[in-house]
Amino acid sequence: MWAASQERLAFPDHTAGVASILEPRRNRPDKESCANVSDGRTILASLADAFPGALYSVISAESGEFTFSFLSKGIKALYGFSADEVSEDPMLLNRCMHEVDIPGYKQASDFASENMSVLDHEYRITSRSGELRWIGVRAVPQSMVDGSTSWSGVMVDITDRKQAEDAQAATQTLFRTLFGVLPQGIILRDHLGTVVDANPAAAHILQTSLTELLNTPAMHPLVDAIWPDGSPVPNDELPSLVALRTGEPTESKIIGSARGRGGKNHIWMRVNAVPILRNKEIYRVIVTLEDLTDGVKLTRKLQEEAETDFLTQVSNRRSFMARLSAEVDRLQFDPERSSAVLAIDLDHFKAVNDTFGHACGDAVLVHVASMMAESIRPADVVARSGGEEFAVLLTDTTPNGAIALAERLRAAIEEHPTFHDGREIRATASIGLTLIANADITGVDVLARADQAMYDAKRAGRNAVKADWL
Repeated sequence: MWAASQERLAFPDHTAGVASILEPRRNRPDKESCANVSDGRTILASLADAFPGALYSVISAESGEFTFSFLSKGIKALYGFSADEVSEDPMLLNRCMHEVDIPGYKQASDFASENMSVLDHEYRITSRSGELRWIGVRAVPQSMVDGSTSWSGVMVDITDRKQAEDAQAATQTLFRTLFGVLPQGIILRDHLGTVVDANPAAAHILQTSLTELLNTPAMHPLVDAIWPDGSPVPNDELPSLVALRTGEPTESKIIGSARGRGGKNHIWMRVNAVPILRNKEIYRVIVTLEDLTDGVKLTRKLQEEAETDFLTQVSNRRSFMARLSAEVDRLQFDPERSSAVLAIDLDHFKAVNDTFGHACGDAVLVHVASMMAESIRPADVVARSGGEEFAVLLTDTTPNGAIALAERLRAAIEEHPTFHDGREIRATASIGLTLIANADITGVDVLARADQAMYDAKRAGRNAVKADWL
């Protein structure tokens, strides 16, 4: 290798002419021819001295011995030895060669000799001053009539280029090492959007394999992506393809996917996509993926804990009021719909605690909350609003539908006792209902009306349902 980017120097094929000019000419016919040869030798010697390296011609006998018939002064800059010193001791240059490189050079030299092909090789030397250098050699063979071989060639110092190659190789090794061990996923897409590279972390985050990732075309999504609100992400809105289309970076997009992990639990990622330009055209898009799944799960768990009653695992009063306020706001803009709120209080609950203990009372609360949670629709909300008080939000329901549900809840509480520590504890409930009116401003007013209806049920004898519109 004679140049960076894995290209060889283009040595002229007429290097064999070194030997033809420098070799003694037989049967020279006249003085003019001799003069021409002399002039040629002088011109060649001048050119050789100006060459940034060393030109040489070597005669290799069939016995294996060799002699320099020509060696330019540039040999001293390479090895530190003059041309005269090398001519007196032809093995001097060989002894400078790094011992590790000797077998490779011998193999290349033998091959070139056997096949009468160009010798093209690189090796290290220790110069006269002790400096380590890289030498590149190229020599052209020519068979002589006496059976010997003339090698005409050049030697050049390629130390700078080899050091640059070594530095580049080290950089590439470092890059590949980092590429492989970074916890962030990295995906490279080409200008067409095809995945051309990816690291193990990307495959791990996406719960797939590198083999499956590589060569994935742009039109084939890597994941069934969703936005945080649960809506699907169209393929052309994926950050990598947006960056590819617009040429602008796309940063910190939160995307979820149910791919992998059995499709049961979403994985969540922070995605960045940065286009790389070459000659003002998009050459690559670098996509980074940061796995947020554990953080999102923790955040949601903390949010659920903040919104959930610790004992009964239904909503707490604060989250219920937030949901109720949102429903009040919604119905102000949609008067054709109606929703209802139920206020539920367990009758004589203090007697349960006093008679059987608070552990038994807690079991009753858990049992009642579970029955109510199983009786409502997914869009409805049941919450523990106080010690033995519960509230239910029924969205998009009719007055008759709300009363029917309240009666079912009252009957279920009465008919299904709680069993705790070998005891059967029966309970009843008083339930009050109100409808969310178009004129309502806050959820507090709505719940206050439901509470008042619940007190009316208690005054009516308990274990009853009262609606404030009847």
